[in-house]
Amino acid sequence: MVLLAIFYEFINFNSMLIFLNDSLVPEDQAKVSILDRGFLYGDGVFETLRAYSGAIFHCNDHVDRLFHSAEAISLRIPFTRDYLMEALYKTLEANHLKDAYLRLSVTRGVSEPGLDIEGCLSPTVTIIAKGFSSYPEGLHQSGIHAAVVNTRRIPASALNPAVKSLNFLNNIMARVEAKRLNAAEAVMLNMEGYVAEGTVSNIFMVKGGLVKTPPLSAGILNGVTRSIVIDLLKENGIPIIEQAFYPAELYTADECFVTSTLYEVMPMTTINGNAVGSGKPGKLTQTILNLFRRLTA
Repeated sequence: MVLLAIFYEFINFNSMLIFLNDSLVPEDQAKVSILDRGFLYGDGVFETLRAYSGAIFHCNDHVDRLFHSAEAISLRIPFTRDYLMEALYKTLEANHLKDAYLRLSVTRGVSEPGLDIEGCLSPTVTIIAKGFSSYPEGLHQSGIHAAVVNTRRIPASALNPAVKSLNFLNNIMARVEAKRLNAAEAVMLNMEGYVAEGTVSNIFMVKGGLVKTPPLSAGILNGVTRSIVIDLLKENGIPIIEQAFYPAELYTADECFVTSTLYEVMPMTTINGNAVGSGKPGKLTQTILNLFRRLTA
């Protein structure tokens, strides 16, 4: 399948071009029905990707996870993996971007209001690409503030944590709570009180040279960046263990950091207003960030 040609006489080069189903259209023409289930119910899946110097970082992994998420909710994506990867690059190039973030979303499509999915035969696929070089370098040098919030992570028995769903209300409310506590990120616990994950990130802590991160069984999303960082730690002989732990361990950690597509490896230097370790990004965190950036370079 070949992407539809873009006719230049219809393009406003001041407008972002958005991939919608099988074509690239100007932002003001990218319309989705009011009856789309993504709007009505958050019924769909998505991925956030990063492009560095025109190359989409671990594109295969993100697209594979999109298909796994879709399969888990009985959503059939109407395009192949190769086609979606081509579409991601076409959207990046059409917007003349080299360093960017991309948002790939698939909804179950248009249907009459109601929860039954029978008859939803035409999923809606969108790709947005926007310029994004990184967070200010000063943020990686100072770290972010976090807060352990009361909003608990949805248990795996209610919703498979491997599904990166468009219904992000659980994470949104945790972020609202964190903002009220003057924190940039929330530390969400699972129903058993163990540390789970951030609203958009996975969590790591360092104690005595050992790196610890919650296991997937804690009810967390298996982040692409999380997996990369775990591999980097193992390849460089840095002890890493996936083990459940309570938030009290964060308060006594030497270092803490979070990982995500956009955060990369971000130091977490205060939690609930209390300094983590020295209150500055630790040496091990900086080492991991440097190793990660060698890959993105």
